[in-house]
Amino acid sequence: MVMASTSTVVFALSVFNLLLCTGGLLFVFFEWNAARRREYLYLYFNDERPGQEYFSAARRHRIQYTRLLWAFGTLCVRHFLAVFTAASLSSTDALDGSWGGTLTFTASALLPWLGFLESLSLALFVYALLLDWKPKERDVSPYLLGLLVITAGLWAGLTLSYETGLLGVSASAHNTIRWVTALSRITLGGLLFFSLRTRARERSPMGVFVLPFQTTTLSFGAWVLFPTLGDVVSNPVAYPLGHFLAFAILTTAFARSTLNDYETMEMSRHRLGRERSVIFTFIKRLGGAFTTDVEVDQILNIILESALETTEASAGAIYLYEPQSKRLLPRLVLNFFPPLYVEYQSGKTLRRTEELEVHMRDQSFALGEGILGEVAKTGQGQLIEDVRAEGIMLGTTTEFMRNRSMVIVPLKVRDETLGVLAVLNKQRGSFGSDDQSLLQGLADQASLSVNNAMLTVEVAEQERIRRDLQIARDIQQQLLPDSCPNVPGFEIAARADSATEVGGDYYDFFWVDDDHLGILIADVSGKGVPAALVVAMIRSAFRAQAPGNTDVRDVLSRVNSFITGDLRSGMFVTCIYGILEVSTKRFSWGRAGHEPLLVAHHDGQNTIDVLSPDGFALGVVGAPDFAEWLQVETVELHSGDRVLLFTDGLTEAMNSKGEEFGMERILRIMGEDECALALHADGNGTGGKMVAQTRVESELQSMKHLEDAVQLHVGEAPQSDDLTIVFLAAK
Repeated sequence: MVMASTSTVVFALSVFNLLLCTGGLLFVFFEWNAARRREYLYLYFNDERPGQEYFSAARRHRIQYTRLLWAFGTLCVRHFLAVFTAASLSSTDALDGSWGGTLTFTASALLPWLGFLESLSLALFVYALLLDWKPKERDVSPYLLGLLVITAGLWAGLTLSYETGLLGVSASAHNTIRWVTALSRITLGGLLFFSLRTRARERSPMGVFVLPFQTTTLSFGAWVLFPTLGDVVSNPVAYPLGHFLAFAILTTAFARSTLNDYETMEMSRHRLGRERSVIFTFIKRLGGAFTTDVEVDQILNIILESALETTEASAGAIYLYEPQSKRLLPRLVLNFFPPLYVEYQSGKTLRRTEELEVHMRDQSFALGEGILGEVAKTGQGQLIEDVRAEGIMLGTTTEFMRNRSMVIVPLKVRDETLGVLAVLNKQRGSFGSDDQSLLQGLADQASLSVNNAMLTVEVAEQERIRRDLQIARDIQQQLLPDSCPNVPGFEIAARADSATEVGGDYYDFFWVDDDHLGILIADVSGKGVPAALVVAMIRSAFRAQAPGNTDVRDVLSRVNSFITGDLRSGMFVTCIYGILEVSTKRFSWGRAGHEPLLVAHHDGQNTIDVLSPDGFALGVVGAPDFAEWLQVETVELHSGDRVLLFTDGLTEAMNSKGEEFGMERILRIMGEDECALALHADGNGTGGKMVAQTRVESELQSMKHLEDAVQLHVGEAPQSDDLTIVFLAAK
C-alpha cells in the first residue's frame, strides 16, 4: 500500500514536471517570437533605423531564446518519457528495481535516454544562459559549443553501448547509467551555477537574459542535489521531486520575465498612444496658428499650454537661447514659476508671487550654467524629483508648490540649441519617466515649429526692411537731379552708384543766379540709411544757402554751421562745392576734406592738374576754424578743358585680389582720352567748327570710358563703396 502510493507520487510528479516544462517552453516561445519580430522589424526600416545597439540586442535576445527553446524542448521530451517510465512501474519490485532491482522492459529501454536527454538539456541551458559571456574579455562561446557537442557525443555512445549490451548485465548497466547521469548532472549544474554567479556581478550586454543569483542557486541546486541524494539513498521520489522544484522555479522566472516584458510593452504602447494623441492635437493647434500671421510668442504659448495639459503641471517656462548674448533668456512663463538658485527675501505681502515672477524674468543662464544651461548644452532632458533638495529652488520660493518635482527638456533642431522647456509642480503626484518622455516628444515637434516660426518672422522682417530700403532708395534717387543742366558752352555728365540699397554719396546742380551754376559732390561717412539721412540734410542745407550767394567760402561755412550740431558723433561729410561763371568760364571752388579735383587741359601737352587745396570736412570743426582753413581756388577753363569730380569710391574700387583702382589709372585714362582727341583733330581736314563738334561728341564718351575701365578692373568682386562721378567739359 505504501509502495503503491510511492509509485503514484512518482507518476504525479512526473506529470507535473512535464506540465512545468511545457509551460516554460511556451513562455520561452513567446519571448523568442517577440525578439524575432523586433529583429525583423529593424531590417524593414528604410529611412530611419533604430540604433545599431537596438538591432544587436534584438538579435542576442532571439539567439538566446532559440537555445532556451531547444533546452526546454529537450526537457519536455525527457519528462514525456519519464511519465511512460513511471506508468510502467507495475509493482513494488519493479519500483525497487529502478534503484538496483529489475525494471520492466519499457523502463529498462528508456533508462539511458532519460539520462541522455537530462544531460543534453543541462548542456543546452549552459549554452543558452552563458550567451556572450566574456570573463576577462575572453570569448567562451567556442568552449560552450564544444561542451555541448562532447556531452551529446558521449551520451550517444553510452546509449548505443547500453542498447547493444556492451555495458554487461542489466544491473551493472543500470548502475553505470545512473552514476554517469549523476556525474553529468553535477558537472554541468556546477559549471552553470558558478558561471552564473560570476556573471551576476558583471554588466551583461543589452538583450541578454540573466538569471538572478538566488534563482540560479535554488533551481539548479534542487536539480542537482535532490536526484543525486535519491541515487545515493535509493529513494525514487527524490528524483522527480528535485526536478519539480527546479522546474517550478525556472518556469516562474521565465514567466515573470515574459510578463514584465509584456507589461513594459503595454506601458510603452500606452505611452506611445498618449504621445501620438498629444502630438496630433498639438500639431492641429499649431496648424491653426500658421494659417494666420505667424508670431513666435503665439507659437510658444501653444507649446507651453500643451506641455502643461499633457504633463498636468501647474506652471512652466520656455527659455530661448540668445546668440548675441550667448545666454538663455526667459521668453514665456505660464502661472507661478519661482526664480532659480536664489533665496528671494520679500515681505509677507499679497504681491509676493508677483515680485518673485519679476525676479525670475530678470534671470538668464549661460550654456552649462545651472540645470537649465546644462540641459541646453548637453541636449539631455532632466527629471528632478525635489528641486529644493537639489538646491535648484531655495527656501521660501517653493512655499506655493504642491510638490517639488520638475522636468526640463531641450528645444533643439539637429545640433542647434534653440532653448529649453521646463514644467514644474505636477498637480497629482510627481513627474515620472513617462512625463519626461512625453514632454521630450512634444519638445521635438515644438522645436521644429519654433524654428520655422523664427525663420518666418526673420524672412518677413528682412522682406520688410528690403521694401523700406527700396522705398528709401527711390526717395534718394528723387533727391538727385533728373538730368544734367544744359549750360551754354559746356557739357556736363554725372553718375552715382550705391554699394547698398541707399548710400552716402550725393551730387547736385542748382542755379545761383542767371550766370552762375552751383556744382556739388559730397560723400557722407558710412553707408546705408544713416548716411542717406545726412544726404537729405546736406541737400536741404545747400539749396537753402546757395541761391543768390556767389561766395563759395560763405556758402560752405553756413552749411557747416547748419549741420554740425545735428550730425551723430563720428559722422562727417566731405565735399567739393564750386560755382561756374558761365560767361567767363571761371570755376571757383572749395574742397572740404574731399578727393582732389582733376583738370585736364587741352594744350597739346596732355597736362592734368591734381588740385588739393586745404579744407576741413563738414561737421568736424566749428565756424571760425572751418572758414579760416578753407582755401577757395578759381580755375579758368578754355575750350577742350575737362574737370573731373569724384568720390573715394572711384580710387578705392577694389578687385578680387584686393587691388584698388587708384589715382594713376584715372590720370592714365584721362590722358588717353586727351591723346585720342588731339589725334582726331590733327587728322581732320575741316575747319575749327567741325573739330569743336567732334570734341563735344568725344567728351560725352569720356565718363563712359572711365566707367568701363572701373568695371573691367573690379570684375566679379562686389562693390565695396558708393561711387559718384561728375564730368564738366568746356566746349
